[in-house]
Amino acid sequence: MTGNRRLVSQATAAALCALAVVLASIVLIPAQRAFAAGTTYYVSATGNDSNAGTSTSAPWRSLSKVNSKTFQPGDTIRFEAGDSWTGQLWPKGSGTDGAPISIDSYGTGAKPKIAGQGTVGDAVRLFNQQYWEIRNLDVSNAVPTGTTDGSKLGDFRGIGVHGNNGQTLHHFVIDSVDVHDVTGEVKWVGGSTADNKPGISFVQGWDRSKNTGGIAFLTGVQDITAPGAPTMLDGITVENSTIKNTSFNGIVTKQYAGDAPGAVYTGWGKRATASDPAWKPYTNVTFRGNYITQANTPFGCNGIYVTGVKGALVEGNVIDRVGVSGVETNMADSVTVQHNEIMGTRLSSGGADQNALDPDIGTTNQLFQYNYLHDNGDGILLCACNSAVKFGSVVIRYNVITGSKRWNIHMSQQTGSVAHVYNNTFANTSSSTMVSGGVGGKVTFTNNLFVSENSAPDFRQQASIVYNNNGYSPNMTTRPSSDANAVVGAPQFVNASVTGPYGDENGTRLGTAANFALQSGSVFADAGATVTGNGGLDYAGATVPIGNGPEIGAFERGAPNIAFSDTFNGLATGTLANGTNGWRVISTNNDVSVMGTPSATDKSVRLTRTIEGGGTDGTNLARLFSTPLQGVVTIETKVMRNDTQAGWFGLPYVYNASGAPAVSVAFARGQIHAYKGTTDTVIGTYTTGKWYRVTLTVDTVNQRFDLDIDGHRMLTDAAFRTSMPGIAKVAWYSNGGERGAVHVNDARISRGTGFGQ
Repeated sequence: MTGNRRLVSQATAAALCALAVVLASIVLIPAQRAFAAGTTYYVSATGNDSNAGTSTSAPWRSLSKVNSKTFQPGDTIRFEAGDSWTGQLWPKGSGTDGAPISIDSYGTGAKPKIAGQGTVGDAVRLFNQQYWEIRNLDVSNAVPTGTTDGSKLGDFRGIGVHGNNGQTLHHFVIDSVDVHDVTGEVKWVGGSTADNKPGISFVQGWDRSKNTGGIAFLTGVQDITAPGAPTMLDGITVENSTIKNTSFNGIVTKQYAGDAPGAVYTGWGKRATASDPAWKPYTNVTFRGNYITQANTPFGCNGIYVTGVKGALVEGNVIDRVGVSGVETNMADSVTVQHNEIMGTRLSSGGADQNALDPDIGTTNQLFQYNYLHDNGDGILLCACNSAVKFGSVVIRYNVITGSKRWNIHMSQQTGSVAHVYNNTFANTSSSTMVSGGVGGKVTFTNNLFVSENSAPDFRQQASIVYNNNGYSPNMTTRPSSDANAVVGAPQFVNASVTGPYGDENGTRLGTAANFALQSGSVFADAGATVTGNGGLDYAGATVPIGNGPEIGAFERGAPNIAFSDTFNGLATGTLANGTNGWRVISTNNDVSVMGTPSATDKSVRLTRTIEGGGTDGTNLARLFSTPLQGVVTIETKVMRNDTQAGWFGLPYVYNASGAPAVSVAFARGQIHAYKGTTDTVIGTYTTGKWYRVTLTVDTVNQRFDLDIDGHRMLTDAAFRTSMPGIAKVAWYSNGGERGAVHVNDARISRGTGFGQ
């Protein structure tokens, strides 16, 4: 995955708010990838364990019945909505590639509850198993009695994925779950035992610390004195879920290292050098679109903690009022953290930090970009701070950091580490620091915009820090004298006093940060230095540069707006004429009409194709752009096939100025297709009569696109079919010998992405 994908709308703040209201009202059933079929088992609080369990009329009843079964590849376990169980869910068996074992719900009502009640380590557990998918559960694991001083905390997790068999275990998907109220103990790697309190202990080392919380991926060994081969995890995804009031962590990955008393040290989870051959990380990790909060527990200490990983993506999450760190990476390589909204991070449980983002010890090739960090104790901590680990590399770019109470960006870099910090916007009212801390490693600051109401915030200045071509508000008397190319002036933000809207369980509100875009005439427009390899896109997905040079700060001037939007609700039913609301319509020998579907107040356009006609364009509903759209563009529509024919309908196809399709999505013969480069790929199935929201996030700068169906990622960074420097046409259509019908509704084409809006 490249680091340049966009997951948030580029519209102005006002337009984004309006769009958020519309999208929040849409509830669709996710389209899932088609897998090999197995047996479906049903579990209900009114069932009976003597039943076969293979129908809703004869379900099982207990967790012990489920736990005693070894399931086979392709099997599904469904718990009845509205029901609850106490104890541990630990079904046995493993799936295979193409035939995972799934846990899900059935029926209507609240998500089925699995409550560990502090009697088990994991309320939901997998151990030495692989190819599992868990969806639509409500999971908790809180000791129901005890004091509030931490004495009831223990070695608890909501969902725990474990292993110790010396193998690589694959494919773990946790999707649309609600994990909450996990009373996990707080154990710190270092510190002083003099600070120990009930439930909180220090000097625990790597393996014994930070293992509790909402969702945990942890591996170990069978015998610490004879560890054998490492157990590694590959293909971890947690998405579209809520994790609330869990301690220590919200989500954690951690590989075993062997540093507990009496253990043989392995070093699998830790790195002595950047190329340490002993390091055995997890791979292909994605945490996307989750809401994480620890607002109602005093023991929350990390939102997302990514350790022992090579190749991870953390994006589109809302991390709200957690302790210590919103997203921390540690002993990790090739991690991209982007399009997250992190707010309200605070000190907790004896931890020293309160930052939104922290590329920590032993981290290389870290890319932190396009994040909105507001109202945290600290903004960004660069913490390559272990004197025995003298390496690390990170790029911090196109982030908006506002309202930090203590540090905006704080450095604790050892010699050998390198950080490149460019094109970020730091806007602060009262903090006494701007660039603080001590560094032995090299940190460069380029094209950052520093704005403060404090006239003398601290800017750390020493030989290992390079300032070049940054912008400063005119009131600051302490700006670095070493920045020979400094640009000074009033920023002319759109609205620096903005107070929301902010993200919540419904998703990020990253568009609010567009209030810190520059207005026309700002001294920082076109004033930036050229940065090689900058990704080509600003915070809002606009191409860099727009003018004669890049801007200083996170935004190119003029935050882009919605390019096109149509619900069709204001149109009369009947034939849709070419040119209506700017649509190009072709219906030769066939029909394109406005219909009262799904209802008279929520209309759609139906394309019906029964015979030949229309040439290459066929039966076609299209939007043309005389000036092709560039940068990041999101195309969203609801589509439904309610016919029984097998014709190929492009829903949609996206074209370059030469008329060649560069991005192609189609519904045909019960399957959802998309081209990855020049290869037609089946990505899932569709059901006749069901609406699906298709979202394409198209990056014309980097020639890649993402595809989401009903908010679920189906393709990431897929290549175009052909080069497309700008989008000239978007069409929903069918041609040639294809037959059938499709409905199109709620079409929106935005500059930027609509993810989470």
